Amino acid sequence: MRPLGIPTVKDRVMQAIVKLALEPEWESRFEANSYGFRPGRSAHDAIKAIWLGLNQDGASQWVVDADISGCFDNIDHEALLSLVPEHLREVVRRWLKAGVVELGKRTESDAGTPQGGIISPLLANIALTGMERLFEAENQDGRPKLPSRRRGMNRGMHLIRYADDFVVLCPTREVAEQYALPRLANFLASRGLQLSEAKTKVVHISEGFDFLGFHVRDMSGKVLIKPQKTKVLGHLRALSEYVRSHRQQPTAGLIRHLNPVIRGWVNYYRYVVSKRVFAKIDDAMWPMLYKWAKRRHPMKPHKWVQRRYFTNGAGGRGWQLNDGKRALLKHDFFSIQRWIKVEGRASPFDPELRHYWMARASRRLKLRRAATS
Repeated sequence: MRPLGIPTVKDRVMQAIVKLALEPEWESRFEANSYGFRPGRSAHDAIKAIWLGLNQDGASQWVVDADISGCFDNIDHEALLSLVPEHLREVVRRWLKAGVVELGKRTESDAGTPQGGIISPLLANIALTGMERLFEAENQDGRPKLPSRRRGMNRGMHLIRYADDFVVLCPTREVAEQYALPRLANFLASRGLQLSEAKTKVVHISEGFDFLGFHVRDMSGKVLIKPQKTKVLGHLRALSEYVRSHRQQPTAGLIRHLNPVIRGWVNYYRYVVSKRVFAKIDDAMWPMLYKWAKRRHPMKPHKWVQRRYFTNGAGGRGWQLNDGKRALLKHDFFSIQRWIKVEGRASPFDPELRHYWMARASRRLKLRRAATS
């Protein structure tokens, strides 16, 4: 439980206007490997950046899997306001200091950004900008510098951030513990933040780590990314609970509710090594769906229930729950795609890159249409 500041309609409009003024400027200043809450970037770009960083020749094998403790709640207001243009500083200050009213009691907001505000994610990104540059991530002209081209202790260092979650690839454990973590701690302290001791750890890539719902691990000399086990079990549990709690629902209603859930989950995980996971989920769903159908006709034989509620998928791809008009989607029906990561610091507000962003949007639209067909 935490205080959640819900802005009024007037404040929401004002925050949207200020965001439209701030975002184009900061998009040209944000670092190349910052992907959270930014237009044209997503969690898949962050995951692909990790994969590319770990699959290069001579890539760093140690990972700082870090988490900022209460990022949105603890950002220092003065440190953040010093980064905001002067003509917008006062209005942003008012939002930050607005406080929270709960059951008639007002609580002051001395730190942090108001959660629930339109502009909060942008302000958090502004506050955290500079983390990647701690490790010589850019040339003098602002272009990203490869980890292998850096010098001294920064050689082989690679930071990938998604909002307040980030990982740092390091050449050795000593560099991670004695160089990367202290520098990050000092930077965050200047913003009123600190690393979470419970969630921050240094691991070898052979042990693997979880990030944004994915599990990254070196398997026999090759780094593979798969859906995180807890997310798979959570997805299965949600499907099972819905089927169990809707025993009397018509077949069409069950299919109509579950298809968007399955499609959405698969579309998030179809860009990594997920084919076997999808097949296992479908295998686990068959008993729960058959039990749901059999419960309605306990005296009918197996083949009768199967003919009544299921059809064999095209090409012998397994039995599908079917109401005569539409069938329940199977995870394994979706093909695995390869995500194309956004280029460096490319900004959607740069007029010279208009054709690049149009081509990227067109490619994503085709993927969406293919997923819904």
